[in-house]
Order: sequence, then structure tokens, then C-alpha cells
Amino acid sequence: MESIYEAGPVDRDDARSQLELLAADRAVSSSRAAAPWWLIALHGLSVAGFVFSFGLGRWEAAGFAISALVFVGLGMIRPWITRTRAEPWSTSTRAVRPGVLQFVSAVAIIAVGALLFKQLDAEWVLWPTAILACGTTVWFGLQMERALALDVAEGV
Repeated sequence: MESIYEAGPVDRDDARSQLELLAADRAVSSSRAAAPWWLIALHGLSVAGFVFSFGLGRWEAAGFAISALVFVGLGMIRPWITRTRAEPWSTSTRAVRPGVLQFVSAVAIIAVGALLFKQLDAEWVLWPTAILACGTTVWFGLQMERALALDVAEGV
């Protein structure tokens, strides 16, 4: 029985065609690794739900818990949706920067919005806070997914 290492010499054309097939496989894998836009949008909406929980009065804790469970649950079903184990935080080096920016900006926006809400006792403050927090989550989330897809396509 001949092993794969004893297959004999490989000529330049065979090597080129094998590399082209490998590049095509990486391109297909990169399109599968990235989460669909609607999953990222749902993550953003769960962050908006977290913001709106500040206005729920005595049900505030329930709102926080539900939105946190939705956020975590969406992350848990990601491998099932993408059919891969690729995750921007652990797989892609390019996705770290937008991921950190996503986290820092969302926390800062929510903190400022929550403080303004408590100080002004005005529920209208939650609307721009939720829109900004959701928007930054979606914006940077999409950037993370693009970075992951690029890393997979390049074989990084």
C-alpha cells in the first residue's frame, strides 16, 4: 500500500491546480463561517431590550435576565446556524479590534443612558440609548464577521 507521502513527484501544473482547489475551498468555508446578518441584528435587538429594561420598574431584573438569556442563547445557536465552530472572538485575529470597540462602545452608551435615565427620570432617554447601543452592536458585529470571513478565506 502506497502512503500519501510516497505518491511521487508533483509537477508545477498539478501543484497549481491543487492550490487553486484549496483557495476555492477556503472561499466556500469563509462564506459559511460568518454568521448571517439577521443573527447579528437579533444580537443588537437583545442589547436594545437590555436598555429598555431600565424602564420596567419593578420588572427591571426580569427584563435584564430575559435580554441576557436571549443574547447568550443566540451565541449558543451560532454553531448550529453557521454549521461551523468558527467564532470571531476565538478564531479571528482581525476581529479582536472591532470586538473590543463593540464591547466598549456598547457599555459606554448603556452606562451614560442609564445614568441619564436615573437622573432625569425620563423614559425618552432610553430610546436614543437603545438605538445607539443596538446600532453599534450591529455595526461592529458585522465588521467582526467580515474579519472572520477574511481570515478564513486567507487561511490565517
